[in-house]
Amino acid sequence: MENRGAELILQEHNIIKSLQRGNISEVPQHIQLINNTFVLELLFGITQLYHFKNFIFYISERLNLKNKDSHEFFLGFWNTFPLAPNLIITREYEAPIPMIQFISTPSLVMIYTTARDDPIMELAAQSLQGIRWLKTIFVLFPSLSSRDFDSNMESFAQFSAEIKDIYDWVWSKQFINAVIVTIKDNVFLLEPYPAPAVVNVTGAWQAEDFFIKYSKNMKGYEVRTPILYDLPRVFKSDRPTNGYEKNFVHGTSGNLFLGFLHFVNATLVDTTANMTTDYLNITTLLELVAQGVYETLIHSYTELTVKHVVSHGYPIGINDCCIMVPFQNQSPEEQYMREALQGNVWILIIFFTLYIALAIWVCSPLRPRDFSAAFLQSICTLTYSAPTFILRTPTWRMRYLYVVLAIMGIVTSNMYISRMTSYFTTAPAQHQINTVDDVVKANLRILMLSLERERMEKSPRQYPPSYMRQVDVVDKHVMDMHREPFNTSFGYTVSSDRWRYLNMQQMHLRKPIFRLSDICEGPFYHVFPMKLDSHLRSPMTQYIMIAQQAGLMNHWKREAFWEAVHLGKVKVHLVDDEPMALSLSFFASMLRTWTFGLVLSGLAFAIEMKWYQYATLRQAPQVPLSRKRRSFIRRFMRL
Repeated sequence: MENRGAELILQEHNIIKSLQRGNISEVPQHIQLINNTFVLELLFGITQLYHFKNFIFYISERLNLKNKDSHEFFLGFWNTFPLAPNLIITREYEAPIPMIQFISTPSLVMIYTTARDDPIMELAAQSLQGIRWLKTIFVLFPSLSSRDFDSNMESFAQFSAEIKDIYDWVWSKQFINAVIVTIKDNVFLLEPYPAPAVVNVTGAWQAEDFFIKYSKNMKGYEVRTPILYDLPRVFKSDRPTNGYEKNFVHGTSGNLFLGFLHFVNATLVDTTANMTTDYLNITTLLELVAQGVYETLIHSYTELTVKHVVSHGYPIGINDCCIMVPFQNQSPEEQYMREALQGNVWILIIFFTLYIALAIWVCSPLRPRDFSAAFLQSICTLTYSAPTFILRTPTWRMRYLYVVLAIMGIVTSNMYISRMTSYFTTAPAQHQINTVDDVVKANLRILMLSLERERMEKSPRQYPPSYMRQVDVVDKHVMDMHREPFNTSFGYTVSSDRWRYLNMQQMHLRKPIFRLSDICEGPFYHVFPMKLDSHLRSPMTQYIMIAQQAGLMNHWKREAFWEAVHLGKVKVHLVDDEPMALSLSFFASMLRTWTFGLVLSGLAFAIEMKWYQYATLRQAPQVPLSRKRRSFIRRFMRL
């Protein structure tokens, strides 16, 4: 690209040398029928006002006029602006030059053309893509039949049609600072608002009249856009939210867009009546903007994809797209008894129980010694439930041992009870679904759009196949149906701006329902889509910056939530602070432990009785008696 620019500059010097030598035949393009003095005077007056640093010339290949007027114009131009860099571009080159890469502002563009369908017009549009807001002068050489436009009405009508065609093309390509200069010192301006209109300022122009910023007052200019359901960004109702503000469009992006229209005095036109769907399909709408059906949309979007050839306004936010998962806000009650102490503490207590039981059994003066009784005594001691008969033991050694164990039991039981009390008032923390592995282990289905899935598939290390099998691709209206994920078997993608809205809803709940995980993509700009080189971009950028600095964005985010509540789009669950009586579920862990203990104690009792019967029968004399055999059930019932 730099070599091509250097080539143009070298050829420009060759043109200057040819003109200075008087060799007119070496000049490839030439300009005639235009008053050179008038054009130079116009350029000088505008440059004195705007102080241009660059001049770019686009010269049509249809202009093959080789006479001395060319010599006068180029020498006059370079004598008037001897130090200004300038660039001459013709159709001689195969591809257009993207001027945005090396042209600084302020710059003036001059396009020498013969008609709307002149190839130089499309060349200029392509090379100036992204900077068509540069101040541009179209020098028009009309057709032979319309050059004598002041002689008859037919020529005048044709001349007027050519001017209108040029400005129709100018407006379609969004050359928003354009002036047309043509034969007989005619100058035409375009007033774009409220509808594009051509104004003839011939003979009465001033440099201050050119390149006026009409966007400060668009005089009711109609901005056409569909308004679809996209909570919390855009949603509408059949009635206003209050009596003094007749506003039927709500939401964060909706309020911002309506404020912008009021800022520039424009009018919103809803085209939803012409659409067959009532839910938002941002992919389709972006394609319509790229095709020029819509200049912009009231629906902002997170820039997840770059395949759409659309421009966008100033970012209204920078968002991450994260997976929203159910919030596990309860812990099983049986964890209270286990999690009151750490695992190593429980192991130490079990070891001490066995050690104390062994010590009691060894030190016991009673004969025969019973290990089961010593084990039960150890448990009673550690829980500070020592029987009173211990104090009547005949040896001081046993009394001292039980006193030491009682003190240890007090410390252990108090520590455990205090921890249990704290857990009953504050539930123990539970592991939340937060990573890709957690989603796979929980078998959680994830809802997302096709664009989001395609982006995740490009990162197989971060999102393995086991995770991608949990993903379900759905449409936008299905995502809206799950905006309140009370079904805890699902998760779904959500951007940070929508999360702020849902978080406001969650603030009014006793227990949180959902949360954002660490499975995120981004950050992405949150923007309004726009047609390429849109005339709305500059005023919208100015307005968005004002709104952000004034804190209006945060205000509209809060307002969107309350408007949704007022319109019934969202229901707020009231918090009931009345105390609730404890139910049997509160004691579920205790009941389960008690039932399990009953079963074990019953089995132990049956085994002991059976063993006692067996031992008694072995010690009794063997007397041969004939007795009726009984079944196992009868003998167990007898036992």
